[in-house]
Amino acid sequence: MSQTERIFYIIDELAEKGYFKRSEVARHFEVSLKQIQRDKEYLTTRCPLSCGNLDIIFDRSIPAYRLTEESRQRLDKWRTNETLTLAKGKEGGDRFRSSSSLVNRDAEYISYKSYAKENYSPSIYAMILKAMKQNRRIRISYKSSKGESDRVLEPLKLVNYTEIWYMLAAFNGKIQTFSLSRITGAAITDEDISFNDPDELEKVLSGYGIYHDSSEPRIYRIRFYGWAAHIVSAQVWQKDQKIKHIDSDTIELSIPITNDTELLSRILFYGDAADPLEPEDFVLQYREKCSNMAKRYEH
Repeated sequence: MSQTERIFYIIDELAEKGYFKRSEVARHFEVSLKQIQRDKEYLTTRCPLSCGNLDIIFDRSIPAYRLTEESRQRLDKWRTNETLTLAKGKEGGDRFRSSSSLVNRDAEYISYKSYAKENYSPSIYAMILKAMKQNRRIRISYKSSKGESDRVLEPLKLVNYTEIWYMLAAFNGKIQTFSLSRITGAAITDEDISFNDPDELEKVLSGYGIYHDSSEPRIYRIRFYGWAAHIVSAQVWQKDQKIKHIDSDTIELSIPITNDTELLSRILFYGDAADPLEPEDFVLQYREKCSNMAKRYEH
């Protein structure tokens, strides 16, 4: 048996039972206790998982090795993310398995459904990645509501948002968003990327949703009632949001954003269980949208 198999066996024991015993693992793999000790030290110093090195301590009350609470939470999160990755693969028809047998078993109980998907060209995706790695501009053919056009962009980052792929790219000195599903052709140029404003890029990446602009964030306040209040109170729409509980069935969400395009459509989803309070121009925009929808059904 390889060390990889032993490592993931120990990880599965820690994730499922919360502890492992050196003697049991050594007996299972027919190796020495010293070898299992080295495996344990490997997990504490060079853990191959995305959750990072694990803090493993000896608990005399069991007696066995267990994780600290902080490491246990990180491992549980890794287990959840890994299981979701497998569930997504099953939904897309992919066939692959995790190195963790526990995760493979978990995935049998998970069904993944995405809100929406868009088809995109894997070769164009790969070309954009290659252009970014080579620090080169890229020429694309892009299909929009105004027709198809060619443009030269500076690709900065690929973003997967609600299962749809986007490219953040500098165009005419400003960061813009391009949907990969609308890119019909692409070619790497000999021109280097000149964009050099990491703060602006981080501002875009940390904003709300996929829409953005260069203006300063404004605070948007929305009140939610009943079923919507209970749902939204458990969600994080943006990292700097604040939730105020008015009563058991009412909350107010305050969220700083630069572009309210997505916020408007998201609030409309909650119907009469949501009520925007500010800024005033956003409230008027919301009321106009609701009024226009109502007029369509009057006839």
